[in-house]
Amino acid sequence: MRFPPLKKVISILLLMSLLSFFGCGHVTPASLASIHFSATHGYHAYSNIGYKAERLPNGASRITVEVGNDRDRVFETDGSLMDTLDALVREYRMDRFSGYYQPKMEIMDGDSWSMEINFSDGTYSSCGGYMAYPPGKGAAAIGKVEGLLSRWLDQEPAEEIALISFRYEMCCEEGSEAFSFRKKDAIYTISSRPLGADKPFVSDAGDEDLAKMLANTIRWSHMGSYTGENPAEEDTSRPRWILLTEYENGQKIETMDYFDRSTGDNWRYGVPSISEMDLRNETERCFSLQVRRIEERDAQ
Repeated sequence: MRFPPLKKVISILLLMSLLSFFGCGHVTPASLASIHFSATHGYHAYSNIGYKAERLPNGASRITVEVGNDRDRVFETDGSLMDTLDALVREYRMDRFSGYYQPKMEIMDGDSWSMEINFSDGTYSSCGGYMAYPPGKGAAAIGKVEGLLSRWLDQEPAEEIALISFRYEMCCEEGSEAFSFRKKDAIYTISSRPLGADKPFVSDAGDEDLAKMLANTIRWSHMGSYTGENPAEEDTSRPRWILLTEYENGQKIETMDYFDRSTGDNWRYGVPSISEMDLRNETERCFSLQVRRIEERDAQ
């Protein structure tokens, strides 16, 4: 059996190395069919967020937003979303990302992520990591994908904008606060009394923006699936919070919980849940913004 000359073998190896160096040894992937990305950011109440973006047969884009135990929210838009994601995949060669990336040293309460990319020819790639990313520009690539998809977090499905009433009350040793919103016909009535206020701010000049913000506040703090106490059995001698809401489709959320729970009650020993703290902070922020808008409007 005869072998090719050594010089010829060396020439072939050099050629293959050059092709690999300039990227010619890797076939450009087919067009992007779908991408599924999820991320968890520490212990934040609604940090576990997932997105699935896919190209539909008619060329449009569909994106599904997955947040904790909430119902998936689905949107359809034009094909530009998938075109942009396709360009990102090609620019950063994300079809080459694979495996699980993690730092050499242990980090507690960090960020984790996972991603699966599917192409029109049936090929796919999957990867993930914890406080680490693919080498080179991998961190920038993952950041751009999440940044693009996270824009849909604040989008509100039309059928869920229809919040017609909202009431949040909190009573503790420091005092009490109450915020309420109600829509009747075209009138949006709001009442805002934050902690420390002598009397509530009441106005019929509220608008639909507040309804949207409150709907998102309920969603992102997981109140739609919160299993607290029954407000009808409220013990007024204990520090507590209450949430009462109603939608035009008849859906209602009626829940409450106590701040002074003991270890025998459940894991929330002596403190409100993270979800409730998010609800409280976001409620106050939403109403403060609305009150400021009304005051500026009245001053003109």
